Amino acid sequence: MSEISCRICHRAPAANVRFHGHQGMVVLMRFSRVDGPFCRDCGLAAYRDMSAQTLVRGWWGIFSVFAAAGVLVLNAARRGQVARLAEPERGRNERTLDPGKPLLDRPAAYGLLVPALLLVFVGWSVVTGG
Repeated sequence: MSEISCRICHRAPAANVRFHGHQGMVVLMRFSRVDGPFCRDCGLAAYRDMSAQTLVRGWWGIFSVFAAAGVLVLNAARRGQVARLAEPERGRNERTLDPGKPLLDRPAAYGLLVPALLLVFVGWSVVTGG
């Protein structure tokens, strides 16, 4: 039985994982995805990129608030599949993706302020009866 390898850098071991992205617009919304299999490094890079894009662009619509939250939770659950993989066997090549900074260390993490401020605004409106 052969071990699957990463679709980007061709290293093994790899996990067959799909990460999603979401872009909210006032009336419309758009979903995107990137399919594996991914090694640990390329999978973490794909997870962080898709989730960072969702943090910035995902909240801008009534239903998009819920869709973006769902996408982020789904991506976080799937992240574990690649994070638990062992160090890839073959040496690095020029096609390996750089995982970069962790998601919450990126400027896109400020996108979490949008739903937080929305919750504060809605809570304040309910409390004050406005």
